[in-house]
Amino acid sequence: MTFDLVVVGLGHAGCEAALAAAKLGLSTAAVTLRLDRAAVMSCNPAIGGTAKGHLVKELDALGGQMALSADAAGTHFVTLNASKGPAVQATRVLCDRDAYSAHVQAALLAQPNLTLIQGEVARLEVDESERPRITGVQLVDGRQLKARAVVVTTGTFLQAVLHRGPVRDVGGRLGDAAASALSGALTSLGLELGRFKTGTPARLLARSIDWNRCTRQPSDAMPRPFSSRTDTAGFPQNALLDCFVTHTTAATHQVLRDNLHRSPLFQGHIEGRGPRYCPSVEDKVHRFAHRPRHTVFLEPEGHASPLVYPAGLSTSLPDDVQLEFLRTIPGLEAVEVERFGYAVEYDYCPPTQLLPTLETRRIAGLFFAGQLNGTSGYEEAAVQGLLAGLNAAAQVRGVPGLVLGRHEAHAGVLVDELVTNGVDEPFRMMTSRSEHRLRLREGTATWRLSGHAHRLGLLSDEQLARIRDDEARVNAELARLERNGRLVALRRPGATWDAATSDDPARPVLPAALIEAVEVEARYAPYIVQADTELKRRGQAFDALVVPTAFDFGAIRGLSNEIRERLAKASPRTFGQLRTLRGVTPAAATLVLIHLQRVAPVPRGTGAVENDVDNPAGPGAPDVPGC
Repeated sequence: MTFDLVVVGLGHAGCEAALAAAKLGLSTAAVTLRLDRAAVMSCNPAIGGTAKGHLVKELDALGGQMALSADAAGTHFVTLNASKGPAVQATRVLCDRDAYSAHVQAALLAQPNLTLIQGEVARLEVDESERPRITGVQLVDGRQLKARAVVVTTGTFLQAVLHRGPVRDVGGRLGDAAASALSGALTSLGLELGRFKTGTPARLLARSIDWNRCTRQPSDAMPRPFSSRTDTAGFPQNALLDCFVTHTTAATHQVLRDNLHRSPLFQGHIEGRGPRYCPSVEDKVHRFAHRPRHTVFLEPEGHASPLVYPAGLSTSLPDDVQLEFLRTIPGLEAVEVERFGYAVEYDYCPPTQLLPTLETRRIAGLFFAGQLNGTSGYEEAAVQGLLAGLNAAAQVRGVPGLVLGRHEAHAGVLVDELVTNGVDEPFRMMTSRSEHRLRLREGTATWRLSGHAHRLGLLSDEQLARIRDDEARVNAELARLERNGRLVALRRPGATWDAATSDDPARPVLPAALIEAVEVEARYAPYIVQADTELKRRGQAFDALVVPTAFDFGAIRGLSNEIRERLAKASPRTFGQLRTLRGVTPAAATLVLIHLQRVAPVPRGTGAVENDVDNPAGPGAPDVPGC
C-alpha cells in the first residue's frame, strides 16, 4: 500500500498529526497497536492547565482536535489563576475519560483521506542516498506501507516496562503491549535513544470515598468553551461534576518513609528519570521532608464511571503499601481500589536530533512528535503532533512549512527549547519559559495564529475574515478610547469598559467577548511596552555583569528549586552565561538580574529593570491539579 504520509501511533500526538495531514488532502495512514485505544487518556482525565491551556488554545487556532473533544466530553470547567493576570490564566477541563477518546476516534473515522491500520511497526524503510530519506515502514506481520513522509509518535511504548513494587511487566500502559521492535530500528539508523519514566496513581472506587471529609471544588459557574469552534448553544453538553480536595497526613508520610526500600525507584530498578513537576508521592515525601502535607485532587472519571482519579498520588509502590497509605488520607479511610498505580519506563529520542520543523536531521521526511521527544503531558504531545503533521504535509506538497517563533506562540517556545536545548528530564511547558508571555495569552491565540492556519489551508477565507474583523473592532475601540482620554480610566484597578464608557454616546455595540478583549488589551499595553523595552536592554548590555562568587541564588524569592539547582551546579560567572544556561527561564533570569543589580554595578547606558513580580502576570504559578 502506498500513501503520502504514515503516522506511527495514535495517542494525542498521532491523532493530531494524522487529522492535520488528511485535512490538507494527503492520503494518510495511521498505524497503532490497538485502534480501540486511540486517544486514550492514559493518566489524568483532564485537558489543559497552567501553560498547557495556552498550548491547547494555540492548537485549536491551527485547526487541531483536542479542544473540540475536551468541550464535547467536559464535565468540569475551571479557569486556573483567575485572581492573577490573564497571561497566566489557563483553562482546564476535566473530561469523561471514555467520552473523550470516543469523540476523537469518531473524528478519525469520519476524516476523508485517512486510513486506520492496526499493527506494530517493526522497521523504517530508508533510501540511503546523499542524505538518507524515508520511503515507508514495515509492520511486524510483514505488511509494507510506502510513504513520502513518516511521523513517529510512539508515546511511552518504546521498549516499555511497567513497575509496581516487585512486579515488572512489558507494556506501554496497563493492559497494552509495548512497541518492542522500533527502538532497534531507530538506533540502526544512527539515532540516539535515552530512557525516561512516568507514572500514574491508583484508581479509586467513588462509592468507597467519604466525600464529607473532603473539600468540594465546583466547576466555574459560567464555563466557557475551550475551542473557538464549539457551538455555544447548549454548552456545556454534559451535566457538570464537582471535584474534591483532600491532603496527605503525617501518617501517610510515615507509611511512605517506612516503605521506601520497597519502591522500584529507590531500589534502583528504574533507571529512567521521571518528570520533576509530577513526581511520585514517595519521591515527594522524600525530597520535601519539611512539608507536613501534600494536596490530593479527587477527580471523577465520568458520569457513568465508578472511578476517581487521585491527582498527586502517582506511585509504583507495592499494592499493600498503596492501600495502606491511601487509607491514612481524610475521606479515603475505607477506600477501595479498582487498580493500583504503577510506573512506566520507556525509550525517548533526544530532540536535539531534530530540526525546528520536527524533522530528523539525519533522515529526510522522518518526523518525531510527542513523548518520543522527551516531553510529558497530553497537551505538549498534541501540539507537537499537529506541527509535525503540518510540516510533513507541507514537505510532501512542496510548500513552506510552519516554524513558530518564540514571540508568536508558547508552541514555538516549546519546540525551540526541545530542539535547541534538549532535555535531561521529561519536559513540561510553563508560561515562565516564554520571554513574550504577556503577549501569548490564551485569549490572543486565534488572532496570533489564524494567518498561519489560513496559509496552510486549515482556515477558509470567510473564517479568517471573521477573525480579522473581530480583531479590527477591538483595535478600533482601543484607538477611540485613547483619542477621547478614556483609555487611562480603563487601566485603573477594577475598572470596566461599561463603566468607563457609560456616559459616552458614541460607544459602539460590542459582544461580551470583544469587550473583555478591549479591557485586557488596555490594561496590558503598558506592561507589554515595558517588557519589550526590557528585552532589548537585557541582551549584551547586561551580559558582562559579574555574578559574585558568594552570590546566594537560594535567597531569591520566586525561583523554582529546579532553577536554583541548575544555577548552583553551573556557577555562572556572568549574567550572559547565566541567561543562556539550559533550563533557566526568561522569568528566572529577570529575577536574578534584579538581585544582581543590588550587589553589582549596572553597566553604563542601561536603565534599571522592573521587577517582573509587579506585572499582572506574575513570575510563577500556584500548585494546581495536573498529574
